[in-house]
Amino acid sequence: MPRSVVLLGNSKVEVRDIAKPSPESGEILVKVYAAGLNPTDWKYAATKNEKFFGAVSGCDFAGVVEAIGPDVPAGLRTIGEHVAGLVQGANPLRPSNGAFSEYLVVPAPLVFAIPENVPLEMAAAQGVAAITTAQMLWQSQNLPTPDAPSDKTAFFLVWSGATSVGQWLIQLVHQSGLRVVTTASLKHSERLKTLGAEAVFDYRDPEVAQKIREYTGGNLTSGGICEIKAEDIDAPVAALSDEGGILSIINPLPEKPYPKPVKFPLSLASNIFDKPIAGVGYYELISRLLAEGKVELVPVRVFGGLDSVSDGMTEMREGRVSGERIVFKVSG
Repeated sequence: MPRSVVLLGNSKVEVRDIAKPSPESGEILVKVYAAGLNPTDWKYAATKNEKFFGAVSGCDFAGVVEAIGPDVPAGLRTIGEHVAGLVQGANPLRPSNGAFSEYLVVPAPLVFAIPENVPLEMAAAQGVAAITTAQMLWQSQNLPTPDAPSDKTAFFLVWSGATSVGQWLIQLVHQSGLRVVTTASLKHSERLKTLGAEAVFDYRDPEVAQKIREYTGGNLTSGGICEIKAEDIDAPVAALSDEGGILSIINPLPEKPYPKPVKFPLSLASNIFDKPIAGVGYYELISRLLAEGKVELVPVRVFGGLDSVSDGMTEMREGRVSGERIVFKVSG
């Protein structure tokens, strides 16, 4: 039987044999070649909530279509096609379906078509980041798209631009006609500028908010926060114009008063399965950008197979991952 990584709780995981899934209506079966590690994976592994015990871990994957389920429109997917995307790993409602597995099932429209020249190890690190980015820009804020870029010169702040979501945000915002300013460790400055950021600010600088305000002329009203400690949220808020603005987030923040009007819409990649109609458009757009070579993928560090998932989780949990993603080579 196929091998999968399941949660045992208290930061422990185990590789087990689990029955090969069968695609249900509208789904495809994917043979997983590589799977990417996200912060949510090690956080779920650390849970003490027994409802998650035994569930297969992992969200990001890349692989090859092995079977097509009933009711999938003709021509949408083909056997042998290279695809990537995300599933809801550690899901007690479907515990046998996660990315850290040799096989998984996923809705047929909710995958990226991966060009043959893109290594599946690279593709496996992109799903959560790409879809989260799409949600932050076009679901939470209704901003311009690469297909209909803005003819204005508005600024957009990407806080923590070296993260995987940050790197996708910089590129898609830049391609949508907006001016990108970002924060990061300055060792990442050169790469982030090649992705489309016109200015990179040191997130550790105590005057970072004031410097961003000066650079943007006090006209910043939009941004995305990819990673931040709750106690540091005042800095990006201070960087906004006096009229306030919108800062999309990927982790909930505690409620508190702010000196200006500011909204924090929450974007979670897993919510794409609750709104699949909107999601299809995101997957189609990103698939096209990949086919046209218009996106530079987040760098990866490849670990061994499923037996190395625990080591990868430890590496990320202890803060030894920066500007890249850990990927596990599952098969192939």
